[in-house]
Amino acid sequence: MTEPYAMPAAQPLSDLSDDALDWQVLLHSGNASAADHARYQRWCALSPAHAEAAREAEALWLDIGHTPTAQVVAAPHARRKRHWAAGLAASLALLVAGYTGWQQAPIWLADYHTGLGQRQAVTLADGSRVLLNSGSALTVAFTDRERRVVINAGEALFETASDPRPFVVDSAGEAVRGTGATFSVRRDGRVVLAQGEATVGERSVPVSPDASAQTAWQRGKLIFNGKPLGQVLAELERYQQGRILLSDTKLAALEVSGVFDLDEPQALLRTLEQRYGLQVTYLPWLAVVH
Repeated sequence: MTEPYAMPAAQPLSDLSDDALDWQVLLHSGNASAADHARYQRWCALSPAHAEAAREAEALWLDIGHTPTAQVVAAPHARRKRHWAAGLAASLALLVAGYTGWQQAPIWLADYHTGLGQRQAVTLADGSRVLLNSGSALTVAFTDRERRVVINAGEALFETASDPRPFVVDSAGEAVRGTGATFSVRRDGRVVLAQGEATVGERSVPVSPDASAQTAWQRGKLIFNGKPLGQVLAELERYQQGRILLSDTKLAALEVSGVFDLDEPQALLRTLEQRYGLQVTYLPWLAVVH
């Protein structure tokens, strides 16, 4: 999606609808910057047709939780809008599915990998044990001088075997050394040391007081204690297909506590509905919490 520098020629309404959908996906992704919001306002002002497409897409986003039984019989013009909105919702689901598939690409090229919702235990050539979390991938590159593994995606828990060669975990270009230690490393840079000694670069990593909770996924559990809902949903998204979005960003700060079963990720969403008065609308490859 690009922002034109001059007033474009008239675009078909379907193209404008697709562009408006792209904007909603970006603006509600949690990664939109102030510059993105400014660009969106300029896009809306390009023409009355742009403004109308934006209003329709925004209305769909706000209305996405409404069920068919809650809707009254509409006038012909309203029915046409609803037909367009249904197509837009389907396009949103396809975009999310495509994005999710693209994200998984690095996984299949690694030495070891797990699908979403899967965990796998691996014993390396030196005797070290590795447990891969959901949607994770690991590449092994042992040499005579060091034992190096690369986290291509996701997260892994390491129980390193005794060996004169250093044990190095490369995560997004950052080296974690933990010979004779038990620790987990995530692709996003998080390191949780359960026992032993580990370093990130030249910095020593302290043993995590809540290591048991942070690595509860190895026991098939997720544990949250006053965590913001936005973080909880981002974590849950790692264990199931598709995306989980918040329709109201104000809900992201809602504090959530509990112990949840990873083998039933949908149960966490049901608990959120029951315990916190939230609602979840399910679309193909997409769940919207509101």
